[in-house]
Amino acid sequence: MKKLNLRYINSLSKEGIVTIDDILKDQRLYKHLWIELIFNSKLVMAFKPYIDNAVVKNTLADALSWYLAFRWLFPENKALEELYRKNIIAPYKIKNDIYRQNRRSFLKGIVHAHLI
Repeated sequence: MKKLNLRYINSLSKEGIVTIDDILKDQRLYKHLWIELIFNSKLVMAFKPYIDNAVVKNTLADALSWYLAFRWLFPENKALEELYRKNIIAPYKIKNDIYRQNRRSFLKGIVHAHLI
């Protein structure tokens, strides 16, 4: 398997993340994976074979939902858009309670990507 090119997740990890399984076995990392997926379309494609895994599918849905809600802020992510267009994953509306729950991670990801 090719080495994963991670920016945000590697900044959170004390160990080098090499595989998808390294992310999925660490709950703290996969809670922030949706942010990495928004900025990293190659990683979205790497996770595509794992779409049957509930954690991966939910994480992709989180990434897609935040990406669509704040599309004006993010760089284009054709891989997420393709999964949406093909109805492989479905977005949800970012309601106030979801926003309050994830806003800190969201803002940290945006700052890390140098978007603000």
